[in-house]
Amino acid sequence: MKCSLLTLALCAILFIDTIHGKAAIPAKRYKVDLDVPATRRWQPVLQNFDKSKLLAVIDTLVKQYLKSEVIFALAEDVGKYVEKYIPQPYADEMRGIAQFYNVSVGEIVIANLAYDISAWNTDRLQPLFGCTSIVAIDNKGSIIHGRNLDYGAADDLRDITVEVEFHNSGKTAFVTTTYVGYVGILTAQKPNAFTISGDERNKGLLLENILAALKKHWPTMLMSREVMMKAHDFESAVSMIAKADTISPMYFIVGGTKPYEGALIVRDRSGAVNITRMEDTTHNWFVLETNYDPWDKPPSDDDRRETGVYAMEVFGHGRMTVENLYGVLTIPPVFNSDTTYTTVMSAADPSVYRTMVRYDHPKYV
Repeated sequence: MKCSLLTLALCAILFIDTIHGKAAIPAKRYKVDLDVPATRRWQPVLQNFDKSKLLAVIDTLVKQYLKSEVIFALAEDVGKYVEKYIPQPYADEMRGIAQFYNVSVGEIVIANLAYDISAWNTDRLQPLFGCTSIVAIDNKGSIIHGRNLDYGAADDLRDITVEVEFHNSGKTAFVTTTYVGYVGILTAQKPNAFTISGDERNKGLLLENILAALKKHWPTMLMSREVMMKAHDFESAVSMIAKADTISPMYFIVGGTKPYEGALIVRDRSGAVNITRMEDTTHNWFVLETNYDPWDKPPSDDDRRETGVYAMEVFGHGRMTVENLYGVLTIPPVFNSDTTYTTVMSAADPSVYRTMVRYDHPKYV
């Protein structure tokens, strides 16, 4: 049930750190040096986590999404001939992770292609909410970006949620929030350039994803990592995301450093089908996306969009801060039992990058 106008902010405060006695905790940050050979560069992260945690996630993903033996066999085939399907250096990164943990490359491939396996029109057969992303102008005129990453294997994923600071030539190239063993980009900030987050878009058939993979389309989250590596500002990031061929459809939300640099890119497998920029929204100062096309009404049993928009309007532009954006992302059902982490960030102020692992999630929302 939605909070009233007068108690909305209080609802967010009451839910933080109080759900069933558990507290949200800051994600630990590790450094990955891009100048180190790809097969070894993830070791500073991997050595801090037992492989049993990663294998638990893979087992959950297999049970939820790889019920077909054909799909599992395809994933194993990709593992055997990883260079045929996964571009470098990402193929070597996956191989290095497999070698470090002494598991098959196919298992690591399954973990990294989890989104591309699950993002299709399941007719809501999978019991998950999805994600929420918001780019907004704060009360000082700066662009801030917040997101909840929701996924069905949330209990296992929280235990392997980390921040990773990628370095190149001794400098910070970008920062991301990810899961141990995952080399793609779900949430990231390039200092003084742009921020991105991705929300699942369930359109079309699984067969279409498979055919796109066979056509050598980008694994969706590896494409977004390419954007972090090569785009240099908000506009170039939007352009790259809009033009790329990917295995799966996706919503990408991009924030910049200048006023009104916020955009929602609705992607199909062969590029953007729609781009909504902040100045074109009815609100004019924020862009909010969950998991439905902006021109479609969400189903009656999922009012995350309505609640999120309502909360943003209650706080208003004049009171919007990083802390209040986190508060919006902590109001159920925007915040729910599938929320693994919440990240708030700002490319204009690289010191603003905080990820909280949401052990405080509401148990039954």
